[in-house]
This record gives sequence, structure tokens and C-alpha cells, in this order.
Amino acid sequence: MTTAQRIDESGVFAADPEPAPRPAHARLGRVFDVSVAVSGGAIGVAAAVWLSSDLSQVWIGLFLCVPVIMVLGWFPVLLAQQRTGGMEIGMDVCVLIFLATTTTFVQALTVWSIGTFLAQSFRRKPRLTRAFNAGIGIIAGAVALLATEVAPSGNMTDPRQLLAMAIGATVYFITDVSVTSISLSMEHSTALLLELRPMGALTALATSLATSSLGYLAALVVPALPRWAAVLVAVPVATTVIASRAQTRGAEHARRLKVLLETAMKVHILHDRPALLVAVRRAATELMRDSRVRLDKAAPPPGEIGVAVHDPGGDFWIVGPARMRSQSSASDDENGLAALAAVAEDALARLHLSEAMTFLAWHDPLTGLANRAFFMNRVQLAIERRTPQGARAAVLFCDLDGFKRVNDLFGHSAGDELLAEVGRRIRTSVRQEDTVARLGGDEFAVLMESVDEPKEIQTLCERIMAALREPVHLIGGNVFVTTSIGIAWSSEGASSDALLSRADLAMYYAKGRGKDQFATYDANFGEERRQRLELVEKLRYALSARELEVFYQPLFDLGTREVFGVEALVRWRRGGELIPPDLFVPTAEESGLIVDLGELVLDRVIADAPQLRAAAGKTLSIGINLPAKHLQVKGFVERVTAARALMGDVHLILEMTERDFINHDPTTLATMTALAAADIRLAIDDFGVGFSSIGYLQRLPVRILKIDKSFTAHIDDDPRACSLMRSIVLMGKALGLDVIVEGIERESQLTHLTTHTDASTGQGYLFAHPMSATDLVTFLSAKRASSLVATHLLPSFPPPPRFERGYR
Repeated sequence: MTTAQRIDESGVFAADPEPAPRPAHARLGRVFDVSVAVSGGAIGVAAAVWLSSDLSQVWIGLFLCVPVIMVLGWFPVLLAQQRTGGMEIGMDVCVLIFLATTTTFVQALTVWSIGTFLAQSFRRKPRLTRAFNAGIGIIAGAVALLATEVAPSGNMTDPRQLLAMAIGATVYFITDVSVTSISLSMEHSTALLLELRPMGALTALATSLATSSLGYLAALVVPALPRWAAVLVAVPVATTVIASRAQTRGAEHARRLKVLLETAMKVHILHDRPALLVAVRRAATELMRDSRVRLDKAAPPPGEIGVAVHDPGGDFWIVGPARMRSQSSASDDENGLAALAAVAEDALARLHLSEAMTFLAWHDPLTGLANRAFFMNRVQLAIERRTPQGARAAVLFCDLDGFKRVNDLFGHSAGDELLAEVGRRIRTSVRQEDTVARLGGDEFAVLMESVDEPKEIQTLCERIMAALREPVHLIGGNVFVTTSIGIAWSSEGASSDALLSRADLAMYYAKGRGKDQFATYDANFGEERRQRLELVEKLRYALSARELEVFYQPLFDLGTREVFGVEALVRWRRGGELIPPDLFVPTAEESGLIVDLGELVLDRVIADAPQLRAAAGKTLSIGINLPAKHLQVKGFVERVTAARALMGDVHLILEMTERDFINHDPTTLATMTALAAADIRLAIDDFGVGFSSIGYLQRLPVRILKIDKSFTAHIDDDPRACSLMRSIVLMGKALGLDVIVEGIERESQLTHLTTHTDASTGQGYLFAHPMSATDLVTFLSAKRASSLVATHLLPSFPPPPRFERGYR
């Protein structure tokens, strides 16, 4: 067997590649190994043949040395000298010295060859490795025996005999190390001098000589004792083997544990995956004492060992060669690698978690885009960074138009899907170097650095808006959204917060101009935004302080000019002045106060209904303008049903715009149906100015159609307008709907309506202005007391300002 074996340091690693052995050298190494095995076998066979020619000279007891050689060959002593190298000292060399001292050259060589061959035959190693180890053991033994024959010697007690045995043991050691080094050099394409460099050679040689002395001691003792007493020689040998083996394995286990502990501490302070993989590979190299260890995506092929490492970034294997390894068993190597794999898995999981947390800290989890914190940091860096002369940074603030409608119609999961798609479209619309972020909700932002011309920004805005106009397919169907974009340019002394705030103001300005537009920040925007925010707070206070009032505008029968109902209109009186609804109602919708506003109107109508019914002296209808958002409020049907019960025989009409009816979902439709079943009438307000469709008029539980005043404005001076009005009225009646014409202000308009159309009901300033509940009671009482239908019978209070009808 091999008494000394170098553990090489060359190899290939996936994480930190080094030059792989050249195929020609690898083949040459295999040829050399085969040659050594064949040569050793030939020497052993020749010795056996020579000995068989005269068996009478052979003491059969010599063959008892064969099992001793086998047993001692299985338990070498490992002397670890360097991080990636070590030497094994075989205890069987003591048997070789015993044979050299007590028998002839041929007898000793024959017994040694048989024992070495059998010892390697039962080792759990690749076939070529066992053959090479047997060959080098026989060759080294033959050379050592020749050295003892040539060296001057005397009788057993002569010091020259001891010197001859020492020379033989030294020659054995040198031959073994030299041939093994040549094999490793060829196999791994390393320089021979590198393989031959001392690695604790003196300690290894001293250990080998000490082991050999046990054989010489046995040769001195055995002839002087009875043959049965020869077994006593085995006691010190066995003791030495057991003690050295225990010490060797303990030292090896301690070394492996130290490597694992050091690696565990090292990898847990690393924050870079490639560096961590290099550390794992180097630790595996130390564990196996073989620098051919590598990290591989594939499982080890035959002739190699390895363990799998489960990595969130992709599983891999720690793989090392099983050939030419005798410093530890394959199971020890695999156990060590398994422990290292556990350390690596824990470190990689920690690193993956750290990376995930870092990503979440700087990115939006829904879209994968940068979040507000990351974006603001990049904006600040862009402001501080020096740019070429004339180049500036620009921030685009994008807010989706109509996103809330998608959430209301299809649910929040569909809204999330839409946001993810919007983020993807914006990302693909900008330059590679631009930063895109989701600030929250349906707000996105883009940072463009080093912009030379404003036209670049305009082009980008147009590209983003065009991309978002394309329909988005969701589970509930195709949806359409647009975006309003505000632009702000970096300037001297402006902070990232100021820049984003300016872009936000510009976005609101663009949205106020009709949405799906972009606008560049102007200093005046700040004052407009401040006024709007102040209005929101004032409106919030007005709702809590009940500063808002409800006015009523009567609805008339066009033929008799009798009042059959009224429309409730909200008014805001502040400081003695009325604030136009066109100013505060949109603000209420944007700020989310519209539901509270509707609740206030409904409460006032419930309170006023009894006195209005009494003043009219007959059944009356009261219409309330409510946006479709109320239909999404939990308990809305019960709330309105209860209100209807409190109003007695006063009919309650809920008026909503075409947009509210068009954007219905199954839940909203169910709410409408429940309201209709409770004898609450639904009316389409401002018909004709939105997305008019006969289809939805047929599907929805609508009872009343209110034609927008824009169709009434020119029926008395434009024949086409009159024809269009006639067609709309006919269509409504054909669908079984009650038709009310809005905006009647002149007698000529009334004449055309009654002469050229089938319209029978309407409202407008020609009949009555919106008035308070008190004034309406007076008005209804007067109408009841007189059958005259003339404007001089109207109350004498001055008409209020002519606001847009309704609180929309």
C-alpha cells in the first residue's frame, strides 16, 4: 500500500474557476498509474515464481505476516501538516522490516507482495486507485529490501544491521513519496517540484522510522522466545495502532470541526452571494484536503462524491473527487460536506432573506418598482449631482384617472392587477436609465436625469399616456384608464420633497383641465392648490356644523303648470354668501366627502317632506341627487328604505348621472333592483351629456329620464335642436319612461316643447327658481290656493343666483 500520499491543491471551482487539468496530462497520468500497477504486479509475481522453485526453504509461518500486513494497512496514521495537504504513515512498514531482518530477499518480497495486494483488494476505493496503491507498495518494498541487502550489515545485535534497516525504511519512504508525487503531478497538471515540496516530510520520515523500529524489535525478540510467544509482539503493535488511530481520528475530527466553526462565523458576516460561495468552496477544500473540490449545478458523476445545497437562488452541489483519497473514508468526507452544506444553506437563506427585506425596503411589492423612499433618495442624488451645462432633472407625477371606478366595479384584486400592468407599461415607456416608482395607491412617478430639451419630457408624457389608453384585460373584462401627469424641473436650492410637491401640483392642474393631459409646474399652481385644500377643510367643517342647506326646485306639468314634485339641491351659505355648488361639489367628490354630503341632503329631505306634502295638499315626489358611490355603502338600501317609510306618501326619487349607471357592476345592479322593489324610483339625470345608450336603459330598473338643459337651450331657434329633442322624448316614452325636460327658461322654449314634442313635464327658471323649504311651503300654498298659472303669483322674494342645477 502507499505509505505516504500527497493531497493536491489544484482543481476547478464553479464560483472561482482555475485552469482545469489538460486532457492529455490526465491520460498520461492514467498511463503512469497503470504502469506502476503492472510493474508492481510483475515484481510480486516474479518473486513468487522464484520462491516456488524451492519451497523447502520456506517457513510456512512467514505467511502469517500476510494478515498482519492487511490489518495494519487498513489503519494508517495521518499526519496533517498544511491546510490542504497531509501524509499517511502505514504501520505495515514494520512487517517489511521484520521480514527483511529474519528471512531472505525473495521470501520477504513474496510475502510483502501478497499482503500488500490483498490489503488493497479489500479497500473501498476505485479499482485503478487500488491497483496503483498495490503497485507502488510492492515497488517501494522491493527497493527497500534491495537497499537493506546492499547496505553494510552484521548480526542482529550489530549497530550496522540497525543502520541497514533504517536505510531500507528511508528508501521505502522516499520511493513511495516520489512515485505518488509524479502521479499527482501528471493527474492535475501541476509542477513536479510543487508536488515534491516538503509538507512535514521530516516528521513523517521520523514517524516512519519509529514504526519500522517495531519490526526490528520483533526480529530481535522472536528468535529468543518460544514460537507461541511471538504473539506477544503484537501487543505493542496493536497498542500503537489503536492509540495512533484514535489520536489521528480525534485530531481529524477536531480539524474538521474547526473548519466548520470558522466557516459558520465567516459566512454569516458576508453580504454578497458570490463571496459566500467562494467561502463555502474554500471550506470544502479544507475539509477534504483536495483543491479539486468545486461547486456544481449537477450531481457528482461516478468516481466523485458530493452533497446537495438547497439555495433560494438555485440549488447546487459541493462535489469532490473520490479517487486517490486515503486520508479519510468517503463517509467521513460526505458527513463533513453535509455539515458544511447545512452551514451554507443557513447562510444563503439568511442572505436571501436580507436581500428580500432590502428589496422590500426600497421597492413596491405589488409592481416591483421603486417605492417612495427609494425614489426620493434618487431625486435628491440627481439634484446634488453635477450635470452638463443646460441639462436638468425632471420629475413626472402620474395619477390614474378612473382607477377608483375599477376598484368599485371589479374589486381590489382586479385593481392590484391593473396597477401592476400600469407599472409595467410606464417602465417600458421610459428610458433605461430613468427611475420609475409607485408612490402609493394609483400614484406613479418618473425621474429623468440629464434632460437637455423640454421636448424630451413632452414626448415621454405622450408616450406614457398613449400606452395607458390601451385597454387592460382583467378577469371582469376590459377596462380603460388614463393618467394625468404633472412635470417639475429641478432648480437651484430645491429639495426632493419640493420637487415632488411641485409635480403633484402640476398633476392636479392637468387633472382639473379635463384629465388625460400633462402640465408643467407654474408658481401659481401652489396658490390654487392651497385654496383647494382650504376649501376641503372648510367643507368638512361645514358638514359637521350643518352650514349646508337644501333648496328645492319645483317640477311642473307643462300643460297645466301644476307642481307634481321638487328636486332637492344642496347650497352652502358661508358668511352670508352662497358658494356655488359647481365649486364645492367636485371638491367633495375628490376628497371623499360626497357620501357625507348625500347623507345630509337625505336627512333634510326627510325632515322637510311632511310640511311640503301638507303645503301641496297632494302626493308629491322629491328627487335627490346621489352619486353611485352611495350604492357601494354598506346598509344603503336599508337606510333609504327607512327614509322612504318616514316620508309617508311622498315619493322618493334617486337621481344619478349616466356615468353612474354605465359603470355599474353586479353588486350595484342588485342594489338598484332592491331600491326599485322598495318603491324608490330611479332617475337618469343630465341624460345626453354622457355615454348615452339605449341598451342600459332597457336593462336597468330606471323609471325617469331627465333630459339635460343643453338640449333645451336652442330648441326655439334651431330646428335641428328641436328635432333632436323630439326624438329623445319619443325614445324615452317608447321605453316606458317618464320624461322630464330640464332648463326651460323662456316661453318660446315652452311653446316649442308643447307644440313640436310629446314632452309633458319639465323644470326651469321659467316656472320657479330653487328656493328654501320655507319659501317652497309658501309657494306650494299659493299654488294650491289659486288655479292661476302665471309668474306674478310667484312669491316676492328675490331669486337667488343662477347656479348649475343639482349639487353636481
